[in-house]
Order: sequence, then structure tokens, then C-alpha cells
Amino acid sequence: MNTYLGKCDCGATEVAISLPMELSHYAPRACDCDFCTRHQTAYLSDPQGVIEIKSRVPLHSLQQGSNQATFLSCSTCSTIMCVTYSKGSVRVGTVNATRLDDKALLQPAVSVSPQRLSPEEKTERWLALWSPLSVKS
Repeated sequence: MNTYLGKCDCGATEVAISLPMELSHYAPRACDCDFCTRHQTAYLSDPQGVIEIKSRVPLHSLQQGSNQATFLSCSTCSTIMCVTYSKGSVRVGTVNATRLDDKALLQPAVSVSPQRLSPEEKTERWLALWSPLSVKS
């Protein structure tokens, strides 16, 4: 596994994503909805990877669109760190790749339009593409 680190603007929240391939293999997904475009986010995950979020401050949770997924941001600087989805005991997520220290190694982001998917199609896609996630705050 290859582990890559990142943090929010103020440094209170950190992210680590462990991936089976080197970062240069991945192209993050840039959601074209108004919320993600406004926050200039692009998301990275691999179902064979692992994401860990650590924060010295409480994380802020918010929902957009279909209200199925939860965006986690630093409560101090409001930087979006990841998006999560839980089903039963399974929790998966995708990292805001723009926060990674080595983001320059990534391939160009690919535009995606999840708002065009049904609620069921979204959750199936997330469970198939997103990484197992743990949050420690």
C-alpha cells in the first residue's frame, strides 16, 4: 500500500489515504454540482484502499443534494476533507484530493454528474468505488 497525507487549511484536520497503486495512477472525480464546484473539490478513493481522518477539533457534518452522503469539514477553517456514506456497519468515503500534499502527482480530474443518478444508483456506486473510512476526532 502507498500512503498519502494531506490536511485542511488551518492544519487541525489531517487525512491519510492508503492506495494499492501509486498516486500517479489515479484521476480524481470532480463532481459538477454547484456545491462541489463552489468548493473546488475533486474526490479520490479506491475500494481496495483505506482512508483515515484525524482531527484535533470537532468535524462539521453537512449534507447536500439527495442528503444520502455526509460531507465532513474542519470546524475551524471549513475545508471539505471527505464525503462519507454509511450502510449498516459499513462506512465508506472519498477524500477531497485537492487537500493531498502530493496532489500534483494525480492525473487530471474527470468530471462526473452524480446528481443524474437515482438515489439507489448513487449508493450502489459509492459502495463499489469508495474506500473504507475511519474518523478520529
